[in-house]
Parts: sequence; structure tokens; C-alpha cells
Amino acid sequence: MDFTLQRGETVFLIGQNGSGKSTLSLLLSGLYLPTSGHIEVDDTTIDANNRWAYRQYFSSVFTDVHLFSHLLSGDGQLADTNLIHAWLQHLRMHNKTEIVDGHIQNTALSQGQKKRLGLLIAAVEQRPVLILDEWAADQDPHFRKVFYEQLLPLLKQQGHTIFAISHDDKYFHHADRIIQMHQGKLTDYDPASAHSSF
Repeated sequence: MDFTLQRGETVFLIGQNGSGKSTLSLLLSGLYLPTSGHIEVDDTTIDANNRWAYRQYFSSVFTDVHLFSHLLSGDGQLADTNLIHAWLQHLRMHNKTEIVDGHIQNTALSQGQKKRLGLLIAAVEQRPVLILDEWAADQDPHFRKVFYEQLLPLLKQQGHTIFAISHDDKYFHHADRIIQMHQGKLTDYDPASAHSSF
């Protein structure tokens, strides 16, 4: 596959279950290593010498979200308190949990709420690229609409490049670009074949 992610864009990745979408996101983030080919950033090839630095570009919320209770910014310092509380409000989580000294106090939450906290953690890290693997799948219809119509534009406004795996064709118009996986092959989105792609 040949794929370029431009700074500042919102890209949706679509495709059937098992087509390779999550694997691509893990390769993109540097958590999986390619068995052939290579990844470049600004014409610099990523290898063992700079892979750790490359991984620092990414914050991710994967399908099987794991929550770290400590909120840090991308430089390893405690995340900005004002930004944390703003995102608690954006995510409608201010009545569900509390943040004390940069620590999440309650993680005994539903899967959808855990993903909201996962997004909060990712947002306050303030890393350039945000990978969201079917983030909206566990949200109720109202908050799914909030995610696509309010949160994604806000994340983009705050400087994030967004790579989101999605099945929500109702909201595809919120992407700058849509790509699709089919049996491990990556192509541009073809609306004519959309019914068979996801």
C-alpha cells in the first residue's frame, strides 16, 4: 500500500471487519513494524534509531481501550488543568468522574464512557496525530452526533491530525478524505461500492 497522511487533515478509514483497518492503524502508530516497505516523515525514513521519537507523534484510542489514570501531556508533564476540565465538559463526563492532581478518580464506567475518557487522555496529551479506532461505535446516537459534528472539528481546530476508523456513513461528509481497506488493500473511497465495503 502507498498512503500519505497530511498534517491537519481528518481522514476516515472504512472497510469490512477483518479487512486490515486496525492493523493499518497499528502500523501507522509504530506499534507494529512493517515486514517490508517503510514509513517516512518529511522524507526521513523511520528505523530503529528514530522509532521512539516517531511514536511520540501519536495518541490513540483503540477498540479495546485501556485507561491510564494519570493524565500527562506529550512532554511527560502533568496535563494542563484547564484543558482537562474543558474536555470533561466537551465529553459530558464532568458528572461521571473527577480529576484530582492529574489522576482520574473513577474508571468503573461503561465501555462508551471509558472511550470518552480515552479520548480525553489522548486530547490532553496534545500530540500531533490522533488515531481513533471505531471510537463512536460504543456511543449512543446523540453522542455519536456530538462526536462527528462537534468533537472532531474541535480536535482539528486544536491542531490534531485525525485518523479515524469509522462505519458511520451518515457522517462521512465530516472527513477531508476517506480511504477504504478491502482484503488488506488500501484504495480511495468509492461511494458506488460503499454497500459492500463496510
